[in-house]
Order: sequence, then structure tokens, then C-alpha cells
Amino acid sequence: MTIPRHLGPDTDRRALPDYSRSSATVERMVQELQGPRPRGARPMVRALLPAHATRDTVVRLIAAALLLGAALVMVIVGVLVWSGLEDGRSPGLGMLLVLLGLGGLALVAGLLGARFVITALAAARSRVEISDDGLRVVGALGARTVPWAEVVAVESRVVHPVHWLTAALRLRDGRRVVMPAFDRPLWEYSAPSGQDIRALRIELHRRESERRPRR
Repeated sequence: MTIPRHLGPDTDRRALPDYSRSSATVERMVQELQGPRPRGARPMVRALLPAHATRDTVVRLIAAALLLGAALVMVIVGVLVWSGLEDGRSPGLGMLLVLLGLGGLALVAGLLGARFVITALAAARSRVEISDDGLRVVGALGARTVPWAEVVAVESRVVHPVHWLTAALRLRDGRRVVMPAFDRPLWEYSAPSGQDIRALRIELHRRESERRPRR
């Protein structure tokens, strides 16, 4: 079957290439139609962004503000309780337990608040850039470029102490490169991996096939 590329009196009736199953991406189709890239041209870069960046940023900032505010209130209460003791008198056992409890809760709330600040920043600026040279992973505090040859697999259910459930690249030396662009909120923990993760796996499989020597 032939499909015309342009509609008009001089329509060229060459057939489109035959793409099979899910390995055919829109980028490959467009590249095939446009022809080979000229020498010296900059490589095509495609960026994968968080699915709900604005929503996740706002929710995490609100959670961070509440937790940090609670930590500050508990610290102030602890200081007031300590300053209320009479001079030269040590606090009793009950007072010590109250102060230790306030201090422990303030520490936990402060750490969780800092965690939500980092993940909110990650939701606002994180992305994964795909190019011919490799993957550039941009996170909350920095960026890293990983060549395709170093990537073994794309893991979609990685548990991280800061990002919690997220995705990562597994490298040949056993290390992982976390991709904050794929951090999952609590209500999406049971959901399957998204289309972007599947696209990364397809692209990795395609490049591994190209590197294998042909018989």
C-alpha cells in the first residue's frame, strides 16, 4: 500500500517505510522522512520531563513548609520549657522525657521537611535528555552524563532514601544513577511504569542491537 507524503497535483506517491510494532517511534519516522542528518549538524536531543511537575512541586513545597514549621514550633516549645526551670535545679525524669520527645520529633520533622524541599526542587528542574552520545540526567542539585555503552538496564522501581520510589539507570560497574524526573508520589506506588520508561528501554535495546557485530 502506498501513502502519499503530500497532497496536491504533484503528489509524490512513494510509500512510507514499514515500521513494526512498538519499536517504531515518532522520532524515527520523522528522521526517515527528513532523510539523513548532514555532517557537522548538532545531534538531536529529546528531553523527558516529570509527568506532573507543577502539581508535584506545589504539593511537596506545602508538605515541606508544614513539616519545617512543625519542627520550628517544637524547638521553640522545648526552649521555653527548658527556660522555665528554676535556676540551679535539674529537670525531673518526666521533664527529660518531654524534652527528648520534642527534640526527637523536631529532628524527624526537620529531616522530612528537608527531604520534601529537595524533591520539590527535583520536580521543578529535573529531566532526562536523550541524545546520540548518551543520557544526561538532571537532578535537584546537579547533572550527570551517562554514555549509552555504560548503561545495562533501566530500572523503574528503585527505592532511594531521599527520592523514595523512583527510576534509575543501572551501569556496568554495578552502580545506579537515579533519575529524579521519574519520582513517584505515594498514591502512584502501585502503578506500572510509564511510557517514558518504556521508551528508554526500547531506545537502550535498539542501541545495544546496533553495537552487536553483525554475522
